[in-house]
Amino acid sequence: IVAGFTLCGLYFAMDYFGKDAVNYFLMVYIAMGGTTGIKSIMQAIFGDKFDKYDKDLLIDINVKMIGLELQVTLFDILCFLISGVQMGLYIYYKNWVYNNCLALIFCIHALQSMFIGNFKNGFMLLALLFFYDIFFVFGTDVMLTVAKGIDAPIKLQFPKDYSGEKPQFSILGLGDIVIPGIFVSLCLRFDFLKALDLEKLNKLIKNDDQPVGYLVKTAINCPKSYFIAVNIGYLLAMICTIVVMLVFDHGQPALLYLVPGCCFAVLGTAVSKGEYKKLIEHDEEQFISAEDEDEDENDKKKK
Repeated sequence: IVAGFTLCGLYFAMDYFGKDAVNYFLMVYIAMGGTTGIKSIMQAIFGDKFDKYDKDLLIDINVKMIGLELQVTLFDILCFLISGVQMGLYIYYKNWVYNNCLALIFCIHALQSMFIGNFKNGFMLLALLFFYDIFFVFGTDVMLTVAKGIDAPIKLQFPKDYSGEKPQFSILGLGDIVIPGIFVSLCLRFDFLKALDLEKLNKLIKNDDQPVGYLVKTAINCPKSYFIAVNIGYLLAMICTIVVMLVFDHGQPALLYLVPGCCFAVLGTAVSKGEYKKLIEHDEEQFISAEDEDEDENDKKKK
Protein backbone atom coordinates (compact mmCIF):
# COMPACT_ATOMS: atom_id res chain seq x y z
CA ILE A 1 0.00 0.00 0.00
CA VAL A 2 2.80 2.40 0.95
CA ALA A 3 4.74 1.52 -2.21
CA GLY A 4 1.65 2.10 -4.35
CA PHE A 5 0.91 5.51 -2.82
CA THR A 6 4.58 6.51 -3.14
CA LEU A 7 4.67 5.53 -6.79
CA CYS A 8 1.44 7.38 -7.56
CA GLY A 9 2.70 10.36 -5.56
CA LEU A 10 5.82 10.55 -7.74
CA TYR A 11 3.67 10.20 -10.86
CA PHE A 12 1.39 13.12 -9.94
CA ALA A 13 4.29 15.19 -8.53
CA MET A 14 6.04 14.95 -11.91
CA ASP A 15 2.87 16.20 -13.58
CA TYR A 16 2.25 19.04 -11.09
CA PHE A 17 5.75 20.21 -10.09
CA GLY A 18 7.66 19.04 -13.16
CA LYS A 19 10.29 16.35 -13.61
CA ASP A 20 13.22 18.56 -12.60
CA ALA A 21 11.81 19.40 -9.15
CA VAL A 22 11.08 15.75 -8.40
CA ASN A 23 14.51 14.72 -9.65
CA TYR A 24 16.36 17.18 -7.38
CA PHE A 25 14.23 16.20 -4.39
CA LEU A 26 15.08 12.52 -4.94
CA MET A 27 18.76 13.30 -5.44
CA VAL A 28 18.95 15.04 -2.06
CA TYR A 29 17.03 12.19 -0.44
CA ILE A 30 19.30 9.52 -1.95
CA ALA A 31 22.45 11.48 -1.06
CA MET A 32 21.31 11.54 2.58
CA GLY A 33 20.19 7.89 2.53
CA GLY A 34 23.46 6.87 0.88
CA THR A 35 25.32 8.17 3.93
CA THR A 36 24.29 5.14 5.97
CA GLY A 37 25.18 2.77 3.14
CA ILE A 38 28.66 4.28 2.75
CA LYS A 39 29.18 4.12 6.51
CA SER A 40 28.33 0.41 6.54
CA ILE A 41 30.64 -0.31 3.61
CA MET A 42 33.55 1.55 5.22
CA GLN A 43 33.02 -0.26 8.53
CA ALA A 44 32.95 -3.60 6.72
CA ILE A 45 36.18 -2.82 4.84
CA PHE A 46 38.18 -0.99 7.51
CA GLY A 47 36.79 -2.61 10.67
CA ASP A 48 37.08 -0.47 13.79
CA LYS A 49 39.60 2.04 12.40
CA PHE A 50 36.97 4.80 12.29
CA ASP A 51 35.39 3.98 15.67
CA LYS A 52 37.17 6.84 17.43
CA TYR A 53 35.42 9.27 15.05
CA ASP A 54 32.05 7.62 15.64
CA LYS A 55 31.79 8.03 19.43
CA ASP A 56 31.28 11.71 20.24
CA LEU A 57 27.99 13.21 19.08
CA LEU A 58 28.27 16.55 17.31
CA ILE A 59 24.49 16.78 16.85
CA ASP A 60 21.96 15.16 19.19
CA ILE A 61 18.33 16.07 18.57
CA ASN A 62 15.42 14.16 20.09
CA VAL A 63 11.86 15.49 19.70
CA LYS A 64 9.54 12.87 21.19
CA MET A 65 6.39 14.72 20.15
CA ILE A 66 7.04 14.07 16.44
CA GLY A 67 9.31 11.04 16.84
CA LEU A 68 12.39 12.86 15.53
CA GLU A 69 15.75 11.45 16.62
CA LEU A 70 18.93 12.70 14.99
CA GLN A 71 22.42 11.75 16.19
CA VAL A 72 25.41 12.77 14.09
CA THR A 73 29.10 12.01 14.64
CA LEU A 74 32.21 13.18 12.78
CA PHE A 75 32.23 9.86 10.91
CA ASP A 76 28.63 10.46 9.78
CA ILE A 77 29.63 13.86 8.36
CA LEU A 78 32.56 12.28 6.48
CA CYS A 79 30.24 9.65 4.96
CA PHE A 80 27.71 12.34 4.03
CA LEU A 81 30.44 14.34 2.25
CA ILE A 82 31.48 11.25 0.27
CA SER A 83 27.86 10.59 -0.66
CA GLY A 84 27.40 14.26 -1.62
CA VAL A 85 30.50 14.23 -3.84
CA GLN A 86 29.22 11.11 -5.60
CA MET A 87 25.86 12.75 -6.17
CA GLY A 88 27.58 15.92 -7.44
CA LEU A 89 29.58 13.86 -9.96
CA TYR A 90 26.38 12.17 -11.09
CA ILE A 91 24.55 15.49 -11.54
CA TYR A 92 27.48 16.95 -13.48
CA TYR A 93 28.26 14.01 -15.76
CA LYS A 94 24.88 12.13 -15.75
CA ASN A 95 26.86 8.97 -16.37
CA TRP A 96 25.26 5.56 -15.89
CA VAL A 97 28.29 4.33 -13.89
CA TYR A 98 27.77 7.00 -11.19
CA ASN A 99 24.05 6.24 -11.30
CA ASN A 100 24.64 2.55 -10.61
CA CYS A 101 27.16 3.23 -7.81
CA LEU A 102 24.68 5.45 -5.96
CA ALA A 103 21.80 3.07 -6.60
CA LEU A 104 23.74 0.09 -5.22
CA ILE A 105 24.76 2.02 -2.10
CA PHE A 106 21.11 2.91 -1.56
CA CYS A 107 20.22 -0.79 -2.01
CA ILE A 108 22.75 -1.76 0.67
CA HIS A 109 21.19 0.76 3.06
CA ALA A 110 17.69 -0.55 2.31
CA LEU A 111 18.70 -4.20 2.78
CA GLN A 112 20.25 -3.39 6.16
CA SER A 113 17.15 -1.50 7.27
CA MET A 114 14.52 -4.11 6.37
CA PHE A 115 14.00 -7.44 8.10
CA ILE A 116 11.49 -10.28 7.82
CA GLY A 117 11.74 -12.85 10.58
CA ASN A 118 10.01 -15.84 8.97
CA PHE A 119 9.17 -17.38 5.62
CA LYS A 120 5.41 -16.89 5.99
CA ASN A 121 5.92 -13.13 5.95
CA GLY A 122 8.45 -13.51 3.13
CA PHE A 123 6.12 -15.49 0.87
CA MET A 124 3.21 -13.11 1.61
CA LEU A 125 5.35 -10.05 0.86
CA LEU A 126 6.54 -11.46 -2.47
CA ALA A 127 3.05 -12.63 -3.46
CA LEU A 128 1.49 -9.19 -2.85
CA LEU A 129 4.30 -7.39 -4.70
CA PHE A 130 3.89 -9.88 -7.55
CA PHE A 131 0.40 -8.47 -8.23
CA TYR A 132 1.52 -4.91 -7.40
CA ASP A 133 4.20 -5.00 -10.11
CA ILE A 134 1.88 -6.52 -12.73
CA PHE A 135 -0.83 -3.94 -12.08
CA PHE A 136 1.43 -0.89 -12.26
CA VAL A 137 3.24 -2.07 -15.42
CA PHE A 138 0.44 -3.65 -17.46
CA GLY A 139 -2.65 -2.08 -15.85
CA THR A 140 -1.44 1.55 -15.88
CA ASP A 141 1.37 3.65 -17.33
CA VAL A 142 2.46 4.80 -13.86
CA MET A 143 5.49 2.52 -13.38
CA LEU A 144 7.06 3.04 -16.79
CA THR A 145 6.36 6.79 -16.76
CA VAL A 146 8.09 7.24 -13.40
CA ALA A 147 10.98 4.91 -14.29
CA LYS A 148 11.68 6.64 -17.60
CA GLY A 149 10.90 10.18 -16.49
CA ILE A 150 13.08 10.39 -13.39
CA ASP A 151 16.82 10.86 -13.89
CA ALA A 152 17.70 10.34 -10.23
CA PRO A 153 19.52 7.08 -9.35
CA ILE A 154 16.41 5.12 -8.40
CA LYS A 155 17.21 2.35 -10.89
CA LEU A 156 20.13 0.48 -12.39
CA GLN A 157 20.97 1.33 -15.99
CA PHE A 158 22.56 -0.96 -18.58
CA PRO A 159 23.49 0.56 -21.96
CA LYS A 160 22.04 -1.37 -24.92
CA ASP A 161 22.22 1.02 -27.90
CA TYR A 162 24.75 3.78 -28.65
CA SER A 163 23.78 4.22 -32.32
CA GLY A 164 21.45 7.21 -31.77
CA GLU A 165 22.20 10.71 -30.52
CA LYS A 166 21.14 9.68 -27.04
CA PRO A 167 22.14 6.23 -25.69
CA GLN A 168 19.34 3.84 -24.82
CA PHE A 169 19.38 1.87 -21.58
CA SER A 170 17.71 -1.15 -20.12
CA ILE A 171 16.62 -0.35 -16.58
CA LEU A 172 16.05 -2.38 -13.44
CA GLY A 173 14.16 -0.80 -10.55
CA LEU A 174 15.76 -0.93 -7.12
CA GLY A 175 12.66 -2.64 -5.76
CA ASP A 176 13.46 -5.61 -7.99
CA ILE A 177 16.76 -5.91 -6.10
CA VAL A 178 15.79 -4.94 -2.56
CA ILE A 179 12.54 -6.92 -2.20
CA PRO A 180 13.95 -10.28 -3.36
CA GLY A 181 17.20 -9.33 -1.55
CA ILE A 182 15.37 -9.29 1.80
CA PHE A 183 14.11 -12.80 1.03
CA VAL A 184 17.60 -13.94 -0.03
CA SER A 185 19.09 -12.67 3.26
CA LEU A 186 16.38 -14.59 5.15
CA CYS A 187 17.46 -17.78 3.34
CA LEU A 188 21.11 -17.16 4.26
CA ARG A 189 20.22 -16.66 7.93
CA PHE A 190 18.10 -19.83 7.84
CA ASP A 191 21.11 -21.82 6.58
CA PHE A 192 23.23 -20.33 9.36
CA LEU A 193 20.73 -20.90 12.16
CA LYS A 194 20.19 -24.53 11.11
CA ALA A 195 23.91 -25.19 11.54
CA LEU A 196 24.17 -23.39 14.86
CA ASP A 197 24.70 -25.60 17.93
CA LEU A 198 22.74 -23.74 20.59
CA GLU A 199 23.97 -25.94 23.43
CA LYS A 200 27.60 -25.22 22.53
CA LEU A 201 26.85 -21.53 22.09
CA ASN A 202 25.19 -21.32 25.51
CA LYS A 203 28.19 -23.00 27.14
CA LEU A 204 30.56 -20.51 25.50
CA ILE A 205 28.42 -17.62 26.72
CA LYS A 206 28.18 -18.98 30.29
CA ASN A 207 31.93 -19.51 30.44
CA ASP A 208 32.53 -16.05 28.95
CA ASP A 209 34.62 -17.80 26.27
CA GLN A 210 34.22 -15.33 23.38
CA PRO A 211 31.52 -17.02 21.25
CA VAL A 212 32.10 -14.61 18.33
CA GLY A 213 34.77 -16.85 16.83
CA TYR A 214 32.41 -19.83 16.88
CA LEU A 215 29.62 -17.78 15.27
CA VAL A 216 31.90 -16.51 12.49
CA LYS A 217 33.29 -19.98 11.80
CA THR A 218 29.78 -21.44 11.64
CA ALA A 219 28.59 -18.68 9.32
CA ILE A 220 31.49 -19.29 6.91
CA ASN A 221 31.45 -23.10 6.89
CA CYS A 222 27.74 -23.91 7.16
CA PRO A 223 26.05 -25.50 4.10
CA LYS A 224 24.27 -22.70 2.21
CA SER A 225 21.79 -24.79 0.25
CA TYR A 226 18.83 -22.38 0.49
CA PHE A 227 21.00 -19.33 -0.21
CA ILE A 228 22.46 -20.96 -3.34
CA ALA A 229 19.05 -22.19 -4.48
CA VAL A 230 17.36 -18.80 -4.19
CA ASN A 231 20.23 -17.11 -6.04
CA ILE A 232 19.97 -19.61 -8.88
CA GLY A 233 16.21 -19.05 -8.98
CA TYR A 234 16.74 -15.28 -9.08
CA LEU A 235 19.32 -15.57 -11.89
CA LEU A 236 17.13 -17.80 -14.08
CA ALA A 237 14.12 -15.52 -13.49
CA MET A 238 16.15 -12.43 -14.45
CA ILE A 239 17.34 -14.12 -17.66
CA CYS A 240 13.71 -14.98 -18.44
CA THR A 241 12.70 -11.34 -17.84
CA ILE A 242 15.34 -10.06 -20.27
CA VAL A 243 14.44 -12.60 -22.97
CA VAL A 244 10.71 -11.74 -22.80
CA MET A 245 11.50 -8.01 -22.82
CA LEU A 246 13.64 -8.38 -25.97
CA VAL A 247 11.12 -10.63 -27.75
CA PHE A 248 8.09 -8.39 -27.12
CA ASP A 249 10.04 -5.09 -27.06
CA HIS A 250 8.13 -3.91 -23.99
CA GLY A 251 9.15 -3.24 -20.41
CA GLN A 252 8.40 -6.18 -18.13
CA PRO A 253 7.46 -6.27 -14.43
CA ALA A 254 10.54 -8.09 -13.16
CA LEU A 255 8.76 -9.37 -10.05
CA LEU A 256 6.40 -11.29 -12.35
CA TYR A 257 9.33 -13.64 -12.95
CA LEU A 258 11.48 -13.07 -9.85
CA VAL A 259 8.78 -13.96 -7.32
CA PRO A 260 8.03 -17.44 -8.75
CA GLY A 261 11.75 -18.01 -9.36
CA CYS A 262 12.73 -17.28 -5.75
CA CYS A 263 9.72 -18.93 -4.10
CA PHE A 264 9.78 -22.15 -6.10
CA ALA A 265 13.56 -22.46 -5.67
CA VAL A 266 13.23 -22.27 -1.87
CA LEU A 267 10.12 -24.47 -1.65
CA GLY A 268 11.65 -27.04 -4.00
CA THR A 269 14.81 -27.19 -1.88
CA ALA A 270 12.76 -27.56 1.32
CA VAL A 271 10.66 -30.40 -0.12
CA SER A 272 13.70 -32.23 -1.53
CA LYS A 273 15.48 -32.02 1.86
CA GLY A 274 12.35 -32.95 3.83
CA GLU A 275 12.43 -29.61 5.65
CA TYR A 276 9.20 -28.01 4.42
CA LYS A 277 7.57 -27.97 7.86
CA LYS A 278 10.75 -26.65 9.47
CA LEU A 279 10.93 -23.89 6.85
CA ILE A 280 7.32 -22.76 7.30
CA GLU A 281 7.51 -22.85 11.10
CA HIS A 282 10.86 -21.04 11.19
CA ASP A 283 10.71 -17.84 13.24
CA GLU A 284 13.95 -16.04 14.03
CA GLU A 285 12.48 -14.03 16.90
CA GLN A 286 11.65 -17.25 18.78
CA PHE A 287 14.75 -19.18 17.72
CA ILE A 288 16.72 -18.61 20.93
CA SER A 289 14.89 -20.14 23.90
CA ALA A 290 13.79 -17.95 26.80
CA GLU A 291 15.95 -17.71 29.91
CA ASP A 292 15.24 -19.76 33.01
CA GLU A 293 13.59 -17.72 35.74
CA ASP A 294 16.18 -18.71 38.35
CA GLU A 295 19.18 -17.31 36.43
CA ASP A 296 20.93 -14.42 38.07
CA GLU A 297 21.08 -10.97 36.48
CA ASN A 298 24.70 -11.34 35.25
CA ASP A 299 23.88 -14.50 33.28
CA LYS A 300 20.92 -12.77 31.69
CA LYS A 301 23.09 -9.84 30.63
CA LYS A 302 25.64 -12.21 29.10
CA LYS A 303 22.90 -13.98 27.13
